[in-house]
Amino acid sequence: MPYVDVVPDPIEGFNRCSWALNNWLFQGVIYPLSFGYNLIAPKPVRIRISNVGHNMTFPVRFFNSCFQGKWHGAWEETKRFGANSTVGLGGFFDPASTWKIGRTDEDFGLTLGHCGSGPWFYLVLPLLGPSNGRDAVGKAVDWPMDICSDLTLAYPNKLWSLIIRPSISINDLSGEARDYKRQIDSLVDPYQTFRRLYSLDRQRLILDYVPSYDRNDNPDPTVRAVLFKPVTPNFADGAVTRKVRVPATGKKLAYSCWMQRKPAPLICYIPGLGTYRLDRAALAYADMMYRHGYSVVAISNPFQKEFMECASTMDVPGYSPADCDDIVRVLKLILGDMRKWNGDRITETCLTGVSDGGYFTLMIAAREAAGQLGGLTFNRYVAVGPPAQLVRAEHRLDEMFDAPLAWPAAERNKRMQDAIYTALYFANNDLNISGNIPLTRIQSDFLVGLAFRYTLISVIEDTQRRHNLSVLKVNPDTFVREDSYREIRQIDYTDYTDRFLLPYLIKSGHVNNRQDLIVATTLDPSTQFLRKNPKIRVQICDDDFLLTPADISWFRSTFNGNLTEYTIGGHLGNLYIPAVQDALARLFSDNAAK
Repeated sequence: MPYVDVVPDPIEGFNRCSWALNNWLFQGVIYPLSFGYNLIAPKPVRIRISNVGHNMTFPVRFFNSCFQGKWHGAWEETKRFGANSTVGLGGFFDPASTWKIGRTDEDFGLTLGHCGSGPWFYLVLPLLGPSNGRDAVGKAVDWPMDICSDLTLAYPNKLWSLIIRPSISINDLSGEARDYKRQIDSLVDPYQTFRRLYSLDRQRLILDYVPSYDRNDNPDPTVRAVLFKPVTPNFADGAVTRKVRVPATGKKLAYSCWMQRKPAPLICYIPGLGTYRLDRAALAYADMMYRHGYSVVAISNPFQKEFMECASTMDVPGYSPADCDDIVRVLKLILGDMRKWNGDRITETCLTGVSDGGYFTLMIAAREAAGQLGGLTFNRYVAVGPPAQLVRAEHRLDEMFDAPLAWPAAERNKRMQDAIYTALYFANNDLNISGNIPLTRIQSDFLVGLAFRYTLISVIEDTQRRHNLSVLKVNPDTFVREDSYREIRQIDYTDYTDRFLLPYLIKSGHVNNRQDLIVATTLDPSTQFLRKNPKIRVQICDDDFLLTPADISWFRSTFNGNLTEYTIGGHLGNLYIPAVQDALARLFSDNAAK
């Protein structure tokens, strides 16, 4: 199956140097200063300054709309500029949006793209960030059309004219600094991720791609998981980050916590496969529980960079008994730290997780029932959407990624691109959930599989740079990594298990063969410790692509009245629904175990 390639990167060495410079400036200068600036200039002030900056780039959008023959867009921009420059007092306010006047975001790079020019090559510009050869030329052409640039040319000896555009840019960066910091902290290779996203999104803009709602599509309900997001404004900024030293690795692992002001139950949260503790999905779950009156602690998933580098005792993750051992050690350290710090505000402790995190929640619950936790105990265990068999779940992730094989080969690449452009469109625009999501079932399956595939790519890249098992032909621990990524991205979850994990486990004496691995990573052997356990609550959806009919029967027979079962919702695709959230929160308190 073809991969959707991004822009060629023949000067990766130069680009990574530019990226390193930009990252150093952000981490060492902009991010620290943003805290002070944001205090001096609160969000309403920053928005006004940003509005002024956008208003002053009106000529760029107007002329490029004209160059592309988009006369309606040019007229809308003219009306917007007139309204905001007069009634909006030079752009400080945005009455045009209140009056529903349209806006565009055209530039000369997009104009060249509309004329048929390719991106040429990927380019990271010092101070300016991601670009490509075509867009760099576009920036040069757009510069004199920016009113800020005209002021610089008109008053070259005036300091204010020289710093006006940089000041507006710093204002915009300061407002986004914390979100951006969380993104780069969660990524194994931010350079590669931003290269991919920038290049694909620019191509979407050139195509003016807008999904069509006219079709009667029936996507997998799992895609609605993107609607699950924090409700509390700036919830992530309210997190307290603490660290515990893990003796097994000698490193400190960070965790995030949100404490209620009054004594309350403390929920320890394990997010899904590859999820960072401050990713949007993890924040959404923490926010949900916090709004329902619980204090929350969140760690990163064992398949995520932070946990792998600081807390994993295995060179490669994926063997759940060992990963579970690591989680238990971490939870003991965290709860000990929490009790020293705020023990008087903790009334009881609960453990919860979603997807892969839900699987570990059940494994830990079974270990407690078997007397194998060495004193660690929880008042309640709540597992949401856990897979019953990890190896089977990995196979399903491969099948989701391979869903486009059902399309004719001649159309496959185009349809895959359309699916990605649709996802990018909704990443930049609100998703209309009142009707159908404009994705076919195959497209939705592919997008779900693609998201998990990039999680696997990050795991392989990170682990093999630190503990090279000599499986890859290309050395991943190099400055220029394009050849390494080209090899890694052809590896699916089944390959990872067979080529990386299984040989490592056999060599280290954990298992003797693949069947041993399958049995060790299945919940079924723990049935006797899970069945009708009064501390456990489980929530599943019957149409979850990770579950087989046999799995659903096992959940029903094992948890009986402690199982909450939804007919539809896919894999975590119903968590955005308020009624589902309320019902989930009640699982932590209804008929609480004594």
